[in-house]
Amino acid sequence: MNKAQANKIVLVNLAFWLVAMLLHPVIRMLPTGSGSPPKIFEFLIPVLFIMLAGGSTYLLRSAIGKLKGD
Repeated sequence: MNKAQANKIVLVNLAFWLVAMLLHPVIRMLPTGSGSPPKIFEFLIPVLFIMLAGGSTYLLRSAIGKLKGD
C-alpha cells in the first residue's frame, strides 16, 4: 500500500467518526410535533454508533491486511 492509499483510508476512517460525533446533536435538533425526540431515537442512535464503529474497524482491519500482504 502506498502513502496515497493510506491517507485515503485514514480520511475515510475520520469521516466515520465525524459522522458518529455529529449524529446525536443533529438528531436532537430535528423538529417533532411534540417537541421531544421520538422514543425510537433512543434505540436507533446506539445502533448507528455500533454500525459506524464496525465499519471503521472493518476499514482499518482491511488496511492492515493490505499492509501485511505487500
